[in-house]
Amino acid sequence: MFGSLFSCLGIFGTICLVSLSCTSALAQAAPSGQVYEPGIVLHIESHEAVIDVVARDRHNLPITNLAANEFEVYEVPEHGGKIPRRILYLRTIDPERKNQEEDATRGFHVTSGAVCALDAAVHYQIAIQASSKPGYHTVLVKTIRPHVSLTFRRRYYVGHTRENATRKDLETLVTPTALREAACYHPLTPATLAITAKVLDAPGGSATRYAVVIKPESLSDIGINGAVPRVQLDFGMCIFDATGEVTDYLHSTVDHQLNAADIARLPDHGFVSLLEAPGSQPPALARLAVLDRITGNLGVVDVSRPLPITAQTSQTRRKRKLIGDIRAFGSVLPKQDAFCGDVYELSVGATSIYDLGELDPVASIYTNTLNVPNQDITRMGGIPGVTHSSLWFGIDYYGKFYVTKPGEYSFELQSDDGSRLEIDNRLLIDLDGAHPVAQQTATTTLSTGWHSVHVPYFQGPPTALALVLLIKPPDDESFRPFNLNEFVPPVTGHESR
Repeated sequence: MFGSLFSCLGIFGTICLVSLSCTSALAQAAPSGQVYEPGIVLHIESHEAVIDVVARDRHNLPITNLAANEFEVYEVPEHGGKIPRRILYLRTIDPERKNQEEDATRGFHVTSGAVCALDAAVHYQIAIQASSKPGYHTVLVKTIRPHVSLTFRRRYYVGHTRENATRKDLETLVTPTALREAACYHPLTPATLAITAKVLDAPGGSATRYAVVIKPESLSDIGINGAVPRVQLDFGMCIFDATGEVTDYLHSTVDHQLNAADIARLPDHGFVSLLEAPGSQPPALARLAVLDRITGNLGVVDVSRPLPITAQTSQTRRKRKLIGDIRAFGSVLPKQDAFCGDVYELSVGATSIYDLGELDPVASIYTNTLNVPNQDITRMGGIPGVTHSSLWFGIDYYGKFYVTKPGEYSFELQSDDGSRLEIDNRLLIDLDGAHPVAQQTATTTLSTGWHSVHVPYFQGPPTALALVLLIKPPDDESFRPFNLNEFVPPVTGHESR
């Protein structure tokens, strides 16, 4: 299954460059973003550190009207005090508008990184000047407005340059394992290249072609700085089917000397490469990774082919869900009307959901229902496309559901180990802590329309795990699994998510 090559496309053998003038129509990549709020991430855009910040009031409700002069940002060196940093700009990101734009777009979706928490709440992007020193850097964000809690990742990562990348650095960063892990699981070091991808061909051909673009703001991160450089890149592509299983891994390289005409086009169009995956139908999901051999910098992007509910159900029925299989928590393939869960790898000894708060998510998974019954994990494997681990992980689930029948709704949550249930940002059930399977019920009144659901969960010590969320709507006699497919607007409705 592993070790295949991309199909030959031109003079470079297994991968080639397309005309840089053909990139004007390429799709843009989507944004990578109380005491805890896992999933808020930091990422690098060129030489700026962009910090995604969620602000909440004392009732745990998002605050959306903070201004730049109400924030303070500090760099926190390993030794010494805090260093104030100037805010270059502030943006307010409304995921509702982004979701509406994506829902109106047919065909392929392009994403990068773990997205669930940032897609669930209005948040801020605060940019500061990034350090010139490679590696991790710690930041602190405060607000002068009283009674406001901020949630953000406390580190950002700066990649190497041609000037400061040592042989020892490259021996660690530029390896076949690093490329495969980035494409088929998650990067071993944070991605620093801003890349996007576009499917060039309609279904029905002998292969699917992808134009992968290293965006102009990342050209200096692959050593393109105005000289006439030699570009040396490794590409990896992991192919997933509709159930989230890995079906193939493809890899290849490009080694190309740019001429002056090439360089003149780069500021407007970026650096473009053409990749090809065999097969008459486009993959359900292709994860594309590009690794610069000269600096060790990495970029990753997912290109998915959204499937209707009927197709998802049909694919799932073809494979028997294994008892004790961690894949029951969800798959990397985006789904309609689904829980979106950011996945975390925890340190051994974690005892609380709050241990997620200082970590970066490694990927996102999707599932229509949380229905993992209590089971032994002795022979369990990891989640394909996410993690090799079946122990010491956390998943922070977010979802939306539509109520057509107002009234009292009862929920039952079961978990081993810790979990919580929030409906409309209000805590209903708290089962935090490391413990055998436990359960709790709660009742709340819901009106007609859209509502939010949030379920953070962590799995700690062996040898069992469980996560089940049940619901009992008004007038129902018993609980049943809470499936978001069953809570959607009427066909004739015009409600907006």
